Amino acid sequence: MMTIDRRITRLEHQLGSANRPRPRIRLMVVDLGSKLVLEDATCQRSLSRDGTLMELVEFRNHREGPDELTSEELDRWVEGFPVRTQ
Repeated sequence: MMTIDRRITRLEHQLGSANRPRPRIRLMVVDLGSKLVLEDATCQRSLSRDGTLMELVEFRNHREGPDELTSEELDRWVEGFPVRTQ
């Protein structure tokens, strides 16, 4: 039984659990003065060995577009990209 408990604990640490969200690092790259437009932005997501989800979001230089991008909109957009394992 101890082996199963250790394995479940290890999997929860790697994959996250409902009680403990996965650690996440999001780096957003944008030109100074540019607007956050998702139209031609790119995103790369990867899962490190320790279970941390790393996200790199790159925005192109846009002077026109919506005034504000909400965090909920950005989260939904980013979640549409696949996660690579390292």
